[in-house]
Amino acid sequence: MNNYNQSNNLDCINSEFSLFKKNSLAKRITSILAGAAIGTLAATHAYAQEDQAQPQAEESENFQLEEVIITGIRHSYTSALDRKREAGTMMDSIVAEDISEFPDKNIGEALQRISGIQLERDMGEGTSVSVRGVESGLVRVELNGVTAMGMGGSRSVDFRDMASELVKSIDVYKGSEARLTEGGVGGTIQINTRKPNEFDENFLSINGEAQYNTMIDEVMPKYNLTGVYKVTDKFGVLVNITGSEVHTMLNGLRNTNWQKYHDVDMDPNKTSIDQLYADYSSQQECMNAGLDAAGETACLEQWYEYSPSTPRYSIWGREEDRLSANIELQYQLTDHWSFDVSYTDSSRHKVATDRNFQVEVGSAFNLDSAVVDGDKNVVQFVTNGVNAAGTPIGATIRNRTLNFDWDQEREVMHAGFDYINDNWKIDGYIARSSTFEDIDSRDTQSAQNNVGGIVVTQVGELPEIDFTDAYIINQNDENDTFDTFNYNDGTQYTSLDRFKYSPYQNEASENIAQVDLIYSPEDSFFKAYRTGFIATDQDFANNSWGYNLMQTVGNPYTVDGETRVWTQDDHEAVLVDNRFATDMFFRDYDLDVDVIESYMAIDTDPYLNTLLERSGYSSAEAARGNLQPIDSRYNINVQTQSAYVQADFETDIGSMILRGNFGVRVARTETASEGFTRIRVLVEQTDESGNPIYGPNGEDLAGVEDPDDPRAFEGRQTVEEDFVDVLPSLNLTLEMMEGLEAYVGVAKVMARPNINDLNINADCTLRDYPLAVDQMTPNTCTAGNPDLDPYRATQGEVALTWYPNDASILSAAYFVKDITSYIFGAETQQDVDFFNDGTVWDVRQQVNKEGITTKGFEIQASTFFDFLPGFLSNTGAKANYTYITADNVDDFNPLTGEQMPLRGQSENSYNLEAFYEDESWSIKLAYNYRDEFYSRVFDGLPVFVDASGYIDGKIAYTLNENLKFYVDARNLGREVKLETSGPGRTNDLQWSGRAFSLGFTYRM
Repeated sequence: MNNYNQSNNLDCINSEFSLFKKNSLAKRITSILAGAAIGTLAATHAYAQEDQAQPQAEESENFQLEEVIITGIRHSYTSALDRKREAGTMMDSIVAEDISEFPDKNIGEALQRISGIQLERDMGEGTSVSVRGVESGLVRVELNGVTAMGMGGSRSVDFRDMASELVKSIDVYKGSEARLTEGGVGGTIQINTRKPNEFDENFLSINGEAQYNTMIDEVMPKYNLTGVYKVTDKFGVLVNITGSEVHTMLNGLRNTNWQKYHDVDMDPNKTSIDQLYADYSSQQECMNAGLDAAGETACLEQWYEYSPSTPRYSIWGREEDRLSANIELQYQLTDHWSFDVSYTDSSRHKVATDRNFQVEVGSAFNLDSAVVDGDKNVVQFVTNGVNAAGTPIGATIRNRTLNFDWDQEREVMHAGFDYINDNWKIDGYIARSSTFEDIDSRDTQSAQNNVGGIVVTQVGELPEIDFTDAYIINQNDENDTFDTFNYNDGTQYTSLDRFKYSPYQNEASENIAQVDLIYSPEDSFFKAYRTGFIATDQDFANNSWGYNLMQTVGNPYTVDGETRVWTQDDHEAVLVDNRFATDMFFRDYDLDVDVIESYMAIDTDPYLNTLLERSGYSSAEAARGNLQPIDSRYNINVQTQSAYVQADFETDIGSMILRGNFGVRVARTETASEGFTRIRVLVEQTDESGNPIYGPNGEDLAGVEDPDDPRAFEGRQTVEEDFVDVLPSLNLTLEMMEGLEAYVGVAKVMARPNINDLNINADCTLRDYPLAVDQMTPNTCTAGNPDLDPYRATQGEVALTWYPNDASILSAAYFVKDITSYIFGAETQQDVDFFNDGTVWDVRQQVNKEGITTKGFEIQASTFFDFLPGFLSNTGAKANYTYITADNVDDFNPLTGEQMPLRGQSENSYNLEAFYEDESWSIKLAYNYRDEFYSRVFDGLPVFVDASGYIDGKIAYTLNENLKFYVDARNLGREVKLETSGPGRTNDLQWSGRAFSLGFTYRM
């Protein structure tokens, strides 16, 4: 049997210097079980563990070692609880078998099983996670201690980049210690990969899997190869490779958004209240108040009903090739010195195609045909309205295809050492973490304006779109309905032929150097003194380009100085033969709404080639290499240095044991933001002699732009800032009796702003003329905010935990997080020295606010029912529940004026797991639920994601110690993603199918 020795090296070192030394944790794991797949892809690697039992005294006072074998699910749960008990602060863990025994295909989906974790999903896959209701960008993620960076200037990590097969364990720190690197206001997630010297001999695992999604008629392969070669018993090499083809699809039925266009029901009661005009009791008062045009419209809209702006069908597909690889070399030079070098690469290449067939209605519907429900929503109308001038208008039908060639890569290079003797442990590393993202975005579309006769009806809060009586409106004769419109007739789309090209790149890197020292005195109240230092140098760069070609039948355009007219023949050549029929819409999901089965979608490449050719342009003109970069690109550098001191202690209080730690971390951050700045200078109007020009009554006039003024500027500019944070922490655990512990922890934590938020990107106007001085008109800027303070919070929690045995837990925790600095959306700040040069501006930008408090509680329980008779003794269960609320959120519902919850935070979430395992069979069923949550603001309205619950399951059969087969399934309950903007206002229903996998794992 192959041996996997988890007690070697770092795991042993961590145990030796652990704050919590318990007999129940003194087990020495020395051999691998059948099923120990160290990288097996399908997540079904089962590690066999051999535990050295504690000596048992006999009457003869002789001691005997008893070998206990712990396998599979039991081992994974027991190991996770051991890690939790050993932690110096509030923490939960998952070990490799826990991940591999679930149908979780990435780390994010595995993390959703932990209390306090809430998972975001995209096209059915788990992406990023929040911790205790704090958004994903404020959660620090580390891979073997090295920062895992987000894509595109975000600090949020997309866990689809990380295959679960790379992982040995995941630790989620919800509390804080001084030794933990700053950056996790929500928490810190530490991902640990396997190391070669954890194996006693050579090891090879091969996994193959076939995946199937009910939305896609194809089988997608996935594989994993994990090999360990022991050059000597002290020098090992590990290679772990996971590759897969992942094809996903989304069918969407959408209203897109709801807006106020008309007062349909003429109800004297308001639909909603605008706080600026709340005192106006009738529309007549609004019209008689002398408001400007914008003010009068906003006042009147209080009586307008909500109607869907853009009912549409969406078919979005992703065809991805994913590859995750890890190579690690580890050398135990002496009993005291160990060295390791590793390289981890995760890459994703995907071809994304988003097809949208949409009815852009806006205000163009017939008021007489409109039906309003009890929630003040327009739930039925016909698209033949009139504009303010009384001209007949209709909807715009748009046939749009977006294509993306999308490459992403994440690399982590790490070289480290460990030194350990009886009293000292020193470890350190140098590393580089980087991400690269290149998105080649192409948008092709054709449209037809003024289409009347389309009936849109909300059926069960979903749009039903009836094209039976559709026609192209004759704006000179509203009674002319004879020009019928067939949405699949390409000759009728005469309003637009368009190609928009928007490629962009994002790069991020972080160079890191860290060293930590631990001194463990003997026979002392203080069990360990810790100190350490880390320095990082982060660089972020963005670049983007743009090209836009638009043609409309009958409109002139110029090519090489020649004026041409876009003709009907041109249009038909571009569109008619360059389309294809889409697959059946919602083919494996039953809607209570009639939908079109298919439509003729644009085929991008031939459409584009013909559009360029008929326009008289060379394809080289739209080639990426010939485009000029867009001004909004940025380069940002962030340098950090932080150091800490921490003391761990343990003492007896009567029959109880008190243990804990206290310390402080000091972190310095320096930022340099380089971005595009435009400063326009408006000066007094003068005549040719330089004399001021006045109005007819001698009054001062508005200023005019002087591009030659020395203060005018257009180009790149850099703004530098720095700040220091002091982060104390205290953690106390009282073991009141064996297995029963009370915990209290307090700490200050911080996280740096998202890189996008630090982009200077300023457009400013300096007003230097008499009228501006007289009227006290300020200088103004619209900009990013390189001067943003970090997110900062003071947190505390108490917990009571009972471990009835090594494999069971019952725990409850209450937590509070006072977020003293938080970054909100754009607001105008007055008298800001934006460029640090003494000139003050009124700047509209993102700002820091304070006062948010999140609080809640967690309950978790798990056990094995080995006390039950028969096969029931092989069963077990696990459950957790989290309740979270947030107070004083400075964000208000534009519909009601009520305070909003914290974005991304579900009030209730829970997990239920049940399992069965014997020598041959392993069965697991898992259910994950989260409440509705506030997602974002779109076109002035809040967007909520509806409550959802996902059921996943897996069955595995172990033929022998070398070979295992399994089948798993995800989303057995056929859950959809549903977005709304209030009662009766569905924005979006997304269905991404169910996923099934069939696979095997062979190890030798």
